[in-house]
Amino acid sequence: MALLSPNEKAEAGADVRDLIFASGQNAVLLRASDGERLYGTDDAPYAPVGDPLPLEFVPTPAEDLAQKIDATACVLPDADVRPEDRIQVGAETYRVQTVKEERLFGAITHKVIKFVKHHAG
Repeated sequence: MALLSPNEKAEAGADVRDLIFASGQNAVLLRASDGERLYGTDDAPYAPVGDPLPLEFVPTPAEDLAQKIDATACVLPDADVRPEDRIQVGAETYRVQTVKEERLFGAITHKVIKFVKHHAG
């Protein structure tokens, strides 16, 4: 027996979508350009991918920095965000550490992304 009907799952996803858009925040998604790249290096050029990425961006409070995460964000479930991508929020650039789908009784409502600040060398 399913706990949520298909309509309830769609409504839950729509509610989360509305909350993400209501935050009024956007970021630029950056992905490594194709081409030769040495394994383990972080020197590849990154270029914008697609339209601005709607998200709810939350800088990590100082007391949580021991986890080595500088920020988290919630994005739409269909956002093509991958580990090792970067996002630019305002003047700051962050590297994507993890991307995790969040579910509500079987419905994927959004993704949670964890970031570390990228310090250009």
